[in-house]
Amino acid sequence: MSEYAGPPVTPHDPNYQPEIIEGESFPRKLPFQDHAALDREDAAARQFTFFIGGIAALTLCALVLVMWLF
Repeated sequence: MSEYAGPPVTPHDPNYQPEIIEGESFPRKLPFQDHAALDREDAAARQFTFFIGGIAALTLCALVLVMWLF
């Protein structure tokens, strides 16, 4: 096998300058956010997640109890 000689070296034009595009693009304004509604939705999602986690934990405990008894 021969050794890797590296990537090919190509000469570049020393006078090359990338194209400069000038334009005014101001940042857009963000839409209004109802922080109270976001907090309520976040709390509801957290409560739902804990509820599903509790069901999963109870199911797991029931399965372990059944496996241990039989």
